[in-house]
Amino acid sequence: MKKMRNLLALAIIGSVIFVSCNGDDTTKPVVTLKGAADTTIVLNSIWIDPGATAEDDEDGVITNIQVTGTVNVNLVGTYVITYSATDAAGNTGSKSRTVRVRNTADGWAGSYSVIDEVNGQQYTYSDIISFSQTENRHVWVTKFAYYTNGAVKFKFENPESVPTDVTIPQQTVYCGNPAADRTFSGSGAATSNNSFYLNYTESTGGTSVTGVETYNKQ
Repeated sequence: MKKMRNLLALAIIGSVIFVSCNGDDTTKPVVTLKGAADTTIVLNSIWIDPGATAEDDEDGVITNIQVTGTVNVNLVGTYVITYSATDAAGNTGSKSRTVRVRNTADGWAGSYSVIDEVNGQQYTYSDIISFSQTENRHVWVTKFAYYTNGAVKFKFENPESVPTDVTIPQQTVYCGNPAADRTFSGSGAATSNNSFYLNYTESTGGTSVTGVETYNKQ
């Protein structure tokens, strides 16, 4: 009888050891984002990372959360921030957040038909507007005043609402045929979501002319 009790005790101990060996912690910590998982911010603005929390079924709250990835608020793009937490058993859980940086003038990008009126003459041509990758509310054209290499920058005061003011910040561009340093400045307005005009001044080698450019989205 005593022998039977010893065998039973050994069996129980063996069972406990077996369960223990096969009950290792393999569960990853759960990482929870603070704030939205997908967010959009304005170019040149400020972004403060809301962070994340982590909790493990064995270790409880984990405060040591590793963060990888950065957001460049001065460059248009899509950025991914990943938060990772590791428990005492070496299991790692993670969660990612997507942050999109956009230029609010991006809706003005596209192909345009342009009418240029200067010195009593009228010229019609096509141009492409692209939004700036580094300056919010700014866009670029490729051949302002129908000049070869006429890459000129415009600024929309409130790109997402019309009517709104549009300006040509003073800038000197080496363009035309023959090429020369030409200084442009001016102002106008967007009258609808698809069109705007600009009254401009062009100065070249001490000579100035004025003109009007009208843009209509195609």
